[in-house]
Amino acid sequence: MKMKKVIALTLGTILTCSCFLAGCNKAPEKQETETKENKEDSGTEETAEKEKPASGDTVVLKLAHHTAIDSAYDVAIKHYADLIYERTDGRVKIEVYPAAQLGGERDVLEGLKLGTIDMTLNTSALIMNITPEFGLLDLPFLFEDYDHARASLDGEPGQILADKLLEQNGIRMMAGWCSGFRVMMTTNKKIEKLEDFQGVKMRAPETPVYIDMFTALGANPTPIPYSEVYTAMQTGVVEGVEVAAEPMYTSKFHEVGKYIVRTNHIFSTICPLINEQKFQSLPEDVQQIMLDTMKEATDFEWEKFLEADEAALQAMVDSGCELNEIDRQPLMDACASVQEKYVKELNAQEFMDSIQKLKE
Repeated sequence: MKMKKVIALTLGTILTCSCFLAGCNKAPEKQETETKENKEDSGTEETAEKEKPASGDTVVLKLAHHTAIDSAYDVAIKHYADLIYERTDGRVKIEVYPAAQLGGERDVLEGLKLGTIDMTLNTSALIMNITPEFGLLDLPFLFEDYDHARASLDGEPGQILADKLLEQNGIRMMAGWCSGFRVMMTTNKKIEKLEDFQGVKMRAPETPVYIDMFTALGANPTPIPYSEVYTAMQTGVVEGVEVAAEPMYTSKFHEVGKYIVRTNHIFSTICPLINEQKFQSLPEDVQQIMLDTMKEATDFEWEKFLEADEAALQAMVDSGCELNEIDRQPLMDACASVQEKYVKELNAQEFMDSIQKLKE
């Protein structure tokens, strides 16, 4: 039986390599038949041993995201792609498809899970739909400041979420990128106090945490894909949007909105993700290069985003928008029940404790 196993595996390897060198996309029918016949002998070895690209071949990874061309995220992920191509000597090429070219944020996340897309940038708010614990990152008033948010994403809280995403969906979270503290913009009503939210039709990401938050504030949450927000504000389908200043500006929401209020209600995270099966199919040295380079790209993205966010806020004021401050404590009090709900539902006390420790 052992000799049969060795012969079967050797024959499968030879056929696989032959097909790869010939530029095939599908294994020969004979190979598929023999692999099936010998499945009982090879056991889990067959699935554990991934096909590795032949030396000198270029692996193309398709990366999709929904944010605007030349946004801080787009610039940062293209910078990462350039570094990977350089550091792998051209063995890995990451093709970036920005601005929802391959579909909205929900679409590309589904494609990532299915393996039709290799890599994505997805917000924690959308990742929540496949791994509910990611919604914890979007709890209102969770982080004190940027240092607290960065320490949490790089530390134990971020690892808790990354492990759950990998286990539940076969998706690797490569880092936690900065999407900023979110502010709100309205088209025709100035928000100066909690009571001003009453009945305002606010666009909400397609995830329960945001819907619950706006409900707690007294607003009327309206879930709409990000790619449709501009038109929705322009036509009155919604009266406001909340997002960090940088994407608010690069998405040109200031063209259809007028009033900005600095609520800083949620720190938003955007995560570079990769399909784990695709990641494991890469040679080990390439895997390490991708992980090491991502740490460098993460520093780059945080610095670039924070600079761009401040510049974007000022640019919108310069263009005619009005910036208002607000007493955040009444908002925090109104949203306290939202935190309690999700911590209980998701059995997330360990996560919250790890967040609290990093405040000290």
